[in-house]
Amino acid sequence: VHVGPSDPRSWHRPNISLLTMPLLRVLVVVLAAPAAAYLLRPTCTSVHRRVLAARLCQAEDAADEAATRDGEESVKESVTESVARRERQVREASVGGFPEAIVDSKEYKVQFHTTAGAFTVVLDRALSPKGVDRFVELVEDGFFTDMLFYRVLPGFLIQFGVAADPAQQRRWDYTLGPDGEKIWPRPPLADEPNRAKFRAGSVSFAGAGENTRSCHLFIAMEPYGSKVLGTGRHETTIGFVETGLDTRVGLGDGLEVMDRICRKHKHHGYPDTGFLQGALIEHGNSAAAEYPELDRIESAEMIEHGDEGS
Repeated sequence: VHVGPSDPRSWHRPNISLLTMPLLRVLVVVLAAPAAAYLLRPTCTSVHRRVLAARLCQAEDAADEAATRDGEESVKESVTESVARRERQVREASVGGFPEAIVDSKEYKVQFHTTAGAFTVVLDRALSPKGVDRFVELVEDGFFTDMLFYRVLPGFLIQFGVAADPAQQRRWDYTLGPDGEKIWPRPPLADEPNRAKFRAGSVSFAGAGENTRSCHLFIAMEPYGSKVLGTGRHETTIGFVETGLDTRVGLGDGLEVMDRICRKHKHHGYPDTGFLQGALIEHGNSAAAEYPELDRIESAEMIEHGDEGS
């Protein structure tokens, strides 16, 4: 609470400097040293949780807004509790192992050309049959052409999945009916279990609750992606950004392209631009006119199909 000259609580405040009193000065010095040492102690866990809580809070804004829009009411845990729960679930999943595939492996390669460079995504139906099939459909529809990486959280994730043309977006995403009900042009995907630990370059659909995967996606980044991603119902790995055989900077390494996107976002001092999502859905890329340096996908094309016999 701000206390200023217009606040009645400040009218009768004694004009006394406590530190001019010798005894109290000694007490303050004696007590301040251990207190400062405690507050500034290099506790990795507490520092990690504060940073991670801030990132997770940003990343969950869209889901919170969607829940509010849908009129859903639930008791929400604090961000700190959510971080702790997610970290615990990720650790347990890693120890217990991941569910086995229910279909044979069938890989697809999709090459993306972007304003930050080219990279390739390798998809595998053994990870997520429904998710991979939908991603391939989006590529074949030209859905990713001229699409913005509209939300960049360095060290956590890069989000995309809103078409440059609102009419094309409406072919894949829901609109709201007269009574606020969701009207889907095609059913959203049923949730599938996550079958691979998240890491830098993991590709997954984004969502806002159970069975809400449609066309919104994200790419995980480190160090935070592997610590908390993979616990939401929609957080299912469908493939990975290919690092390439030549790992020299800028030569075939998709993660370097992801890093460029993050560095550029930070260089321009852009905030978390996740709030653009709704306006982009409604108006297309023009809604991001105030952020002209956001990187975008120029094109996406299939360069290798899975073995049809598998």
